Amino acid sequence: MQIRSHRLSRLRQKLTRLYHPPLHPLAHFLDGHPLARGTLYTLRRKCAKPSCRCARGRRHETLVLTATISGKTRLWTIPADRSEEFRQLTEHYRQFRKARSDFLKDCAQHQAQMLRLIDGIEKLRRVEP
Repeated sequence: MQIRSHRLSRLRQKLTRLYHPPLHPLAHFLDGHPLARGTLYTLRRKCAKPSCRCARGRRHETLVLTATISGKTRLWTIPADRSEEFRQLTEHYRQFRKARSDFLKDCAQHQAQMLRLIDGIEKLRRVEP
């Protein structure tokens, strides 16, 4: 009975630690950085003027932010003086989404571990008739 009680106590301790996980995985969700959904890239295009430089191969360049919203791809032109700002905003968005994905995977693993511990506690507490 002593060994069984010791194992039960250990399982309870592990379950308590799993039930109160550290907050560091939530840092990405709580930091308050603004986010910009989408991808920033340089759009290169030709105009219709036959004498323009783009007709000889040097295309016009515009920095754009693209995102799919309600199933439609949208483009926004980003002024050159705000390019670095939007690079950071889109990077924050990518980090946020990665943290979200990692958090959900950790939660699933965490839940599976907790269920195994709870099943172990049940097995140790169960009395056969």
